[in-house]
Amino acid sequence: MEPKYGKNSINCLINVKQIMSIHYFEFKSTFNFSSEIHNYWELVYVDKGAAVATSDGRTIRLSQGEAIFHKPGESHAIASDPDDPPTVFIITFYCPSKDMRFFADRHMNVPTPLRKYITEMISDGGEAYHIEDDSPYETELKKREDGSFGSEQLIKLNLEMLLLKLIRSTTLPKIDDDTKNYDKLTNAIIDILTNNVYGRITVEAISRDLGFSRTHISSVFKENCGKTITEYLTELKISEAKYLIRKDIYTISQISDFLCYDNPHYFCRVFKKETKMTPKQYGMSVSYPDKYAKKA
Repeated sequence: MEPKYGKNSINCLINVKQIMSIHYFEFKSTFNFSSEIHNYWELVYVDKGAAVATSDGRTIRLSQGEAIFHKPGESHAIASDPDDPPTVFIITFYCPSKDMRFFADRHMNVPTPLRKYITEMISDGGEAYHIEDDSPYETELKKREDGSFGSEQLIKLNLEMLLLKLIRSTTLPKIDDDTKNYDKLTNAIIDILTNNVYGRITVEAISRDLGFSRTHISSVFKENCGKTITEYLTELKISEAKYLIRKDIYTISQISDFLCYDNPHYFCRVFKKETKMTPKQYGMSVSYPDKYAKKA
């Protein structure tokens, strides 16, 4: 006998019906995308650097960690900040839920604990679709025949989690419980790592600075971020290296020195391990064809 459904059925307040496109771009300083209009939602999140977003006459500078939402039918465009070329995550999706009205004309900071959902969407996007060589002008998602099990659904679920928690983080009172304290510790570690991208820092030094054991901070960080402190620092350094390469004014040796690698050869090995290409190959890969340039 099947169970009866009634008052205990799940009330889905945010229900994403379709993912239209998903991208993770590393723009050069000259990038400028002319305006477009479509009948679904768009989320633009700046993972690094800065971008200039335009929507229905508004011009907003998006810094690292900030996002803007474009509602259906809204004219919008995006360009690099020439002095701080960005890395940008963009996802477009169809969601008719009435609570999406919260995001209309919304420009906001994405709290650090919630950024993991964006990281998951980027990862699953590469598993579900062919987006390695995508361009910002490509709108059709091409599914992978060898995609990982459940990757498309995980994109939907992580997007819904992000949207729901963004609403809650803005509308609900703050609660100072153990979970929040764990988040505070993770954020403190991330702040230290971010401030030491151009320096050297050890897990032991971080534990001394924060007054916790190495085992405790390592465990909390791994639980919240899904990676070790050392792995996170390496990702920060390589992300900064990619940013410096895109500025196109420094040599590989200079970038290696800036980021406190022992020598350029070791830096290149780490870079290739993280990105699957050499620094030189990466520098060549981030230039889009002239046909994509915005006409004057």
